[in-house]
Amino acid sequence: MAAIAAVYGRTIGHGFAFDDQMLVLDNPLVREPLSQSLDLVARRGGGFSYRPVRVLSYRVDHALAGGLAPGVFHASNLVWHAAAALALLSLARATVGSEGGALAAALLFAVHPLSSEAVAYVAGRRDLLCGFFALVALRLWWWFLDLASVRSGDARDAGDAGRRAASVPRRGAAGAALGGAVVAGLLAVGSKETALVVPVLAALLAIVHARRQRTSPSAARARGFRLALALAAVALACVGAAVLLYPDRLTPLAARASQAALAPQPALTLDVLGRYLALALWPARLSADYRAGAYALPATALDASAVAAALALAAVVGAAVWLLARGAVAGAGLLWFLASLLPVAQIVPYAEVIAEHNAYLGLAGLALAAGEGVSAGLLRRPQATAAVAGVVLAALAARTFVRAGDWRDDETLWRATLSVAPGSLRARYNLGVALVQANRLAEARDALVAAYDVAPDDRDVLLALAGVETRLGNHARARDLARRALAERRDARALLALGWAQLGLGAADAAAATFEEAIAAGGPGDAQRGLELARRRRARP
Repeated sequence: MAAIAAVYGRTIGHGFAFDDQMLVLDNPLVREPLSQSLDLVARRGGGFSYRPVRVLSYRVDHALAGGLAPGVFHASNLVWHAAAALALLSLARATVGSEGGALAAALLFAVHPLSSEAVAYVAGRRDLLCGFFALVALRLWWWFLDLASVRSGDARDAGDAGRRAASVPRRGAAGAALGGAVVAGLLAVGSKETALVVPVLAALLAIVHARRQRTSPSAARARGFRLALALAAVALACVGAAVLLYPDRLTPLAARASQAALAPQPALTLDVLGRYLALALWPARLSADYRAGAYALPATALDASAVAAALALAAVVGAAVWLLARGAVAGAGLLWFLASLLPVAQIVPYAEVIAEHNAYLGLAGLALAAGEGVSAGLLRRPQATAAVAGVVLAALAARTFVRAGDWRDDETLWRATLSVAPGSLRARYNLGVALVQANRLAEARDALVAAYDVAPDDRDVLLALAGVETRLGNHARARDLARRALAERRDARALLALGWAQLGLGAADAAAATFEEAIAAGGPGDAQRGLELARRRRARP
């Protein structure tokens, strides 16, 4: 917890950034009273902004702060991250073989830079909550495995956890552990739908537990059947929760699965998984944007980068299977990392090629693998192992401290992104918008012109640049940009941009007609203000 405070404490002074505007500031559900929280399950929908457990956590923050105070929301993120790290510590103590290895695993998870996107800005709460509840579910699942082995007389070699469970026999304890795992799994799914991988991770831990037992074949088969039923209960609960909560999100997945990928497969998926692995092992260049333009997509079905990624992934999987067969939790941890990323590995195409926050739960698996490695090293060369682990953790913490500062506000974030991905359209556009909000119009125009150079037909860029040109007095240029946007779609936003440009050019009659059309199309109050101003100018002699 001290390590988390040291590397992330500065974020409490940060403001809202990026998707915080949509998910927190502009989200009416956040401002509703806690007494209406049960309605969140009934009010399904809202696209990717709907994740009921996350919204509930925002409501708690809003109630505590008495409003939308960013410091409270950021402090809450740190609390959830610390809770997830402690849950991982508990699981690691039960599985990796030593207190030192368990502490190393928890510290690695706590300070790893790849977690910074989930921790350092408020919208990352989905991953923090999903990670915490998933880790709690898996810790309870391991307890259930211990209790099940004790009840079946298989605890002779179950380790310290098995002996502790055996020393406190309690009727119904196994059922309570399994029930707790199911409830925690449901909360994980309610935080983020990718928690559907929890049953897969539970199966990996069950294999580790089984490989550490010494039982007769008949006893092993009977125990395996009981565990399969228990695992099926966890899986059915998670799938059922996802179907209940996210029908408007899961239904389109089947249709999207048949759509053309962003780039040729299997190169794209191999490249994505390889990049996640590379970022976990060497998190030097982190970015808030990995979309096309900021991220180089493969051009063929199998290029050199994809082959290299495939070889690296094959080595990881091979090592993981070898370790798993020997009952090492490191094997489960390596496969855990890859399994948790499969839902976001572009098998089903979507625009965000990579998002660092998606690796949050997967990092817990890598941390378990590293923790078992540290445990083995402490047995052979304790001083050297402790020194190497300390240096690695200190270096990662320093990188995380720097990266957390990038999330201070929108301008800082997008400037940092451009330093890593200069071709990022999203970074140039969002930087321009942030500068407009700061009323630094000349700088905003430069940023938006740079975005225009990258994507001259992007409608958002056209309209944002039209607004800046109008405010700078370049009305003819603003009119031309607005007309180009209108040629694609005639909506209130584009009509509003055209109306202000026409008003600046002195065409009051045309501006009034345009503002009237914008109001009819559901335009904001600014359209009414523009219409009144156009009518006053038209009435002048």
